[in-house]
Amino acid sequence: MNSSYTFPVGIPSQWAHPEKLSIPSPLLKNWLLDTGSLTERLQSQSKSFHLTLLGQRQAPISLEEFQRVCTPDQSFEQQEWQVREVLLWGDNQPWVFARSIIPQQLCEGDFVNLNTQPLGQLIFNDKRFKRMPFEVANISPSQAFLNKLYISSNKDLWGRCSAFSFEGLKMSVSEVFLPDSPAYQEMN
Repeated sequence: MNSSYTFPVGIPSQWAHPEKLSIPSPLLKNWLLDTGSLTERLQSQSKSFHLTLLGQRQAPISLEEFQRVCTPDQSFEQQEWQVREVLLWGDNQPWVFARSIIPQQLCEGDFVNLNTQPLGQLIFNDKRFKRMPFEVANISPSQAFLNKLYISSNKDLWGRCSAFSFEGLKMSVSEVFLPDSPAYQEMN
């Protein structure tokens, strides 16, 4: 973990179904709604790729995040979750900030030695994980959010979020495309 980053960062946004927002470019829409592995797509777009683990531990989650990952009989106060936040880098530029909400049970089992391994490598190589539909967000320029990542920009950012079911458990993965991401190529 890089101690110079604040953890947890969080994502300052409300998520919506993709048809409720006007996505400004076909390429961005493709990146937001691509059901394949984002890690593999980023790797294919860059000469060098790496992941920085900002942190992973039990941490508070929002009610919206809890509702995405809970089962009908779960209580918000009693659930144990780990929050995992990472930066995905392509060609030495931070391209994606990802925040995952992972059940403690998974962290003690299948994800016990995750460390700096991309989560996507596990999820997309294991047929037990089933992705739910995407939600997307338009994130107005948020200096508080970007400052925590040591990024300066006045661009609107876009993100996507989906839950994954796994043997009766659910986890969520939210990804924000940062200003230098190839998702914005048509818009630059």
